[in-house]
Amino acid sequence: MSGEFRILLVCTANICRSAMAEVIAKAMLHSAAFPVTTGSAGVRALVGHPMAPHAVAALDKLGLDGRAHRARPLDPVLIGSADLLLTMEAGHRAVAVGLDPRAEHKTFTLPEFAFLASGAGHRRYRSDTAERARAIVASSAERRDHRRALEVYDPYGGPPAGYETCAKTLGDALSHALGALLGPR
Repeated sequence: MSGEFRILLVCTANICRSAMAEVIAKAMLHSAAFPVTTGSAGVRALVGHPMAPHAVAALDKLGLDGRAHRARPLDPVLIGSADLLLTMEAGHRAVAVGLDPRAEHKTFTLPEFAFLASGAGHRRYRSDTAERARAIVASSAERRDHRRALEVYDPYGGPPAGYETCAKTLGDALSHALGALLGPR
């Protein structure tokens, strides 16, 4: 297995939630002890579109820049190359698993994974390796109880405050998820 760990963030159009999550995750991962790459895609992507203006503004308030983002569609190649897919809604998870059934055990809603990974028994794994991160994903999949997964609210079409709230929700969930994957620092 590769020493690199790949995370794919997925939402509907890939211009709000997953796009913001990608930028936030990249900022959080800038000093990761092992190579972690992030990308994003949409189940009904507005291919080539930039991030929604209110999403860009919400990231600006966090000192992050989403202006370079361009939406792309979710496809089997992206799914197959990811070690972990974090979706914004259960419906996005269903689409990803429908495109590649082998992805079932590595695909979660972001809040679901943040919760499950937090209790993955971190002490059992050697820290700071991609193998540890993959073991956390596997442990989380084993402990999934298939209740209705928690989701990230879609701010699209709403006021700027909704995008800011969404960015905060994404940051909080990513902090828990990435903290579990990366191990003690």
